[in-house]
Amino acid sequence: MSYIPVNIPNLTPEDIGSVLEALEEGWISSEGPIVEKFEADFTSAFDRSYGAAVANGTAALDLCIAALDLKEGDEVILPSFTIVSCVSEILRSGAKPVFAEIDPVTWSIDPSLVVDAITDKTKAVIVVHIYGLPVDIDPILDECSRRNIVVIEDAAEAHGLLYKGRKCGSLGDVSIFSFYANKNVTTGEGGMVISDNDDFIRKVKYLRNLAFEPGRRFFHQRLGWNYRMGSLQAALGISQLRRLDLTIQRRREVAAAYRDQLGEHERLTFPPSKVPYAENDFWVVGFLINGSSESLRDNVISQLHERGIGTRPFFYPLHLQPIVTERFPDQPTMAITESVAQSGLYVPNFLTITETQIDQVCNAVRQVLERVAR
Repeated sequence: MSYIPVNIPNLTPEDIGSVLEALEEGWISSEGPIVEKFEADFTSAFDRSYGAAVANGTAALDLCIAALDLKEGDEVILPSFTIVSCVSEILRSGAKPVFAEIDPVTWSIDPSLVVDAITDKTKAVIVVHIYGLPVDIDPILDECSRRNIVVIEDAAEAHGLLYKGRKCGSLGDVSIFSFYANKNVTTGEGGMVISDNDDFIRKVKYLRNLAFEPGRRFFHQRLGWNYRMGSLQAALGISQLRRLDLTIQRRREVAAAYRDQLGEHERLTFPPSKVPYAENDFWVVGFLINGSSESLRDNVISQLHERGIGTRPFFYPLHLQPIVTERFPDQPTMAITESVAQSGLYVPNFLTITETQIDQVCNAVRQVLERVAR
């Protein structure tokens, strides 16, 4: 039995040709026209004016938070159900992360609870589109605009996803993307910050390049990072971006095949294919094991691995992470976040997966669920 991984990057002859062309022309560093072209193509595709390509999605978040110049006592609202990258730079800055509960259907942050959590200390809100469905973001945008609070839209998982007909990544004051190998547009490693605020993007570019002072290289008035993207990555991104619509179409086809076989299983809960404001693009095919504990879910993952099926657990809640609780011990109980986190997993859904492989995954899931039920 061959192993079926969670993800296999879909690299086409066009992708390879794009990278080879960059190599042949000698563009391999962050300097030169290829990175600039990727920035221009990507910002245009997502209805933005300015963009900064960076080393990865975490770097994009770090730079956005750093550009806000937060200080101790400032607060940033964000979901607990997301990757640690969202909270890292908040903690480094000395600001306080304030976690809001998620919606039990979409698994994304609940907009009404974000509004309730805003105080005079709130400087920013990080809105994260999770696992294929966007946040219902308009109430958050309206309240934050009224109170002059910056909205950072984390669209790392949302390439090509639409919210009320508008492109995710075009909605916040500033938006970030990841181009990791499992994303709808990949550069292997890479990320992007996009915005209509030229001054903000200029600051991001300054910080991503070791904070060299303009016109005075090797002179520094503040700490920055080497968070630049190389030309080979950008060349791959240019090619990948061209077929984004086809990528999303294929994601939905794969998800439909899984739902046809497992959607009615009494032990599983899938997210909806549609909500009133969006259609799920199923960046991952994830589901909850009903009534599961973390140990039972982990047992299911272990047994699927034994059967040659790659899986991943859902995010571990940020409000329970030691790096958070050591500094901010008084964290609320977040029943929905904790339940989803301990009972969720996702299965292989790479673009070239075959019907036979999907059948193999579904059969293994059924067998394992029957076994753990006994």
